Amino acid sequence: MKRSTCATMMFLFGLSLQVGCKPVQETDDPDLRNEEELVGARSEYSEEDEEEALDEGYGRRAELPALADPVEKCTGKGKKRECKMVDGQPDVTAAHGARKLMGRFRWGMNMRTVMGQLEKDIEDQYAERQTKTKDATEQDANRDWKREQIAEIAKNRVRFEEAAHHRWGVSLIGHEFVDNEGEEMVWVKTPTLKKFYFFRDDELYKIVYAYGMQAWQGKTYNDVLADKFMKWFGTEPERKSEVDEETQIKLIDYVQWDTSDTDHVRAFDMTAVHGAFVVSLVSGDTEDRLGVRLPTRKDDSDFTGDVADVLGGSDICYDEEGNMIEDEERCAEIRGDVE
Repeated sequence: MKRSTCATMMFLFGLSLQVGCKPVQETDDPDLRNEEELVGARSEYSEEDEEEALDEGYGRRAELPALADPVEKCTGKGKKRECKMVDGQPDVTAAHGARKLMGRFRWGMNMRTVMGQLEKDIEDQYAERQTKTKDATEQDANRDWKREQIAEIAKNRVRFEEAAHHRWGVSLIGHEFVDNEGEEMVWVKTPTLKKFYFFRDDELYKIVYAYGMQAWQGKTYNDVLADKFMKWFGTEPERKSEVDEETQIKLIDYVQWDTSDTDHVRAFDMTAVHGAFVVSLVSGDTEDRLGVRLPTRKDDSDFTGDVADVLGGSDICYDEEGNMIEDEERCAEIRGDVE
């Protein structure tokens, strides 16, 4: 894939995260409010310049048709005839939502470009923090915050190699990669959302969004699916499942939206084990080469360190305001484990 050095540099200096022109009718925007500190102010950049730079560096995407009004579909005859309103172009609806969720990222971006954009988000948020205070102590604290956040991105780069003994195989994203195949990841987190960017041969091809249950307090997976994900990507995803060929035991249920960009969006209920509502956005072209990867593997091994932090181990919890607490005794008290 041909890339422009100019376009790459434009990304590293932070263009807007909005893509394209708005159609007359739109799907609901994916809820990015839960990205909190990682969301920066980019209103000073034009959508046209951003889209032009993306097209120059990573190829022009087809212009999406405007979202269409629902159409009536009827089945059966006589008394058995039933009619309902359906989406006449579900792949277009899914593409609108997927592009909004993906924002300024494009498949084929290298690790350096993606990390540069994540750092620019932090720079933007730092600038916004500094404009809100004239207190020298607070400004110093903001500088420390920026340094820590940028350092965290570098630390969160992972090469999937057996020699690294990385332990990610027992994590929430343990099914998303294969060791020793030129695959890497960088991840970022807030108290309510963790995002994992996956690369094959230094090209971005998949993003996984893990929303903590506290992102939508009191909501079940079915609630979130109906109230959020179906509003983002369309009301008629394909309901699918994976079954063990030998035992015929069902391993997982999930839903899938196929987009007109040939990408796939999937939603999984991973609240029971990992406490997360998960959305996976993957390049269909790359997946055709690598194969479909689903969270069907079971592993009862213990995990420690960074992996435990990502999953929310025994020393990770959240207070009533959704703030992350990284103190085992305090978490035990919040959960009521202390007598």
